Amino acid sequence: MRLNEQDNILNSINLAKTRYHEYIFKCLLPTKEFSLTINDKFPSPYALCFAIFGLQLLNDKLELKRNKSDWSFLLRKNIDDFKSKRLLLSINLNTDKPYLQLLTFTLSSLYILDSLDKDPLRDHVLPLIDQDISTILKSKGVFNGNPQSGNFAMFYAILLEHAKLFLGLDTSIKIQDWIKNHLNHINKQGFWGNFSNMTYLQFQNGYHQYEMFEYFNVENKFLDIAAQNVALLSDVKGHFAPYHGGGGCFDYDAIFIISGSSNKTINQHYELFTKTLKNILISQGEDGGFSESKYIRPRSLYNIFLAFKQIVLSDNNSSRIESIRYNATLLRSKHNKINTHWSNEPRKWSESNLWDSWFRMLTIARIDLSFKLTAPDDWGFIKYPGIGYHSSLNK
Repeated sequence: MRLNEQDNILNSINLAKTRYHEYIFKCLLPTKEFSLTINDKFPSPYALCFAIFGLQLLNDKLELKRNKSDWSFLLRKNIDDFKSKRLLLSINLNTDKPYLQLLTFTLSSLYILDSLDKDPLRDHVLPLIDQDISTILKSKGVFNGNPQSGNFAMFYAILLEHAKLFLGLDTSIKIQDWIKNHLNHINKQGFWGNFSNMTYLQFQNGYHQYEMFEYFNVENKFLDIAAQNVALLSDVKGHFAPYHGGGGCFDYDAIFIISGSSNKTINQHYELFTKTLKNILISQGEDGGFSESKYIRPRSLYNIFLAFKQIVLSDNNSSRIESIRYNATLLRSKHNKINTHWSNEPRKWSESNLWDSWFRMLTIARIDLSFKLTAPDDWGFIKYPGIGYHSSLNK
């Protein structure tokens, strides 16, 4: 990379970081809680975690220290209240994605705030890991590559490691079983499930296991294969979603896998990383945040043309069919906005939010370190299992 090009990219990244920092506080409410978007005026327990993750990534230790007491209290209150509400609905917490997701996000947030030693949420974690992990993973279709099963597998790996680090339990055998079962079921694409060809579903689902492989420093001979297969799904702008404009999760999951591969594979994808980085940077909103995609709504001939162009240019027949299904489904009115359990209010596809903003910045950070533009310490990765960890913390 030429020196002037390197300087330009670094300046763009630093500007994006500054604007992202400003965006985080635009979502801050008077109660010291956060809303998922600027327009949503209701606090979200998930948004509080995403804000803390963002400040950690930006190395804003001063703000984290200043709010340690208030945010630690809110995090614990939020997860306790959430658990009570789910139990009132007679929901099985062992397999409840919203609860498991908030719990693992909360644990990671409390770690960032250096508050876990005081109360490691034993009452939340112990009931979940007091079961045969292999059985529960199989029941969710993890090794068959069922949708959302990768997320589920990651939750339990985090909980097992948390119990080992903070609850004084020896969960080593269960963790090794988790790793061994995953390694024994990898398919020829480097992921999980009975798929004859590479698909978006495989890598977005399987990313979660690769996240834990990186944390546990697992030697995986399929990593380069997985990375090469994921790279084949990139579009002309370096995005990895089955719809135009990429997506916070799709792009991050893909870059995570490729950037975690061998130096030889990473070097092969220099131009791809460059395209991805530049197009993410220019997608940053005027408010400093990032959205899922700016090209899904409004419905227009131009946006439909862009979707059609992406499908036609695809070199992978399986991904082409998958993309057609996605785009056809997204044309339905029910998908005019994005509804998730992270917020009371649905959000627009083009609306900045704390989740996509954090994932976009994580993607930028991964590419930055792949290019060796800055040192790992310039980013605040989380030395705790789960999203936000980086292999440089192993050293």
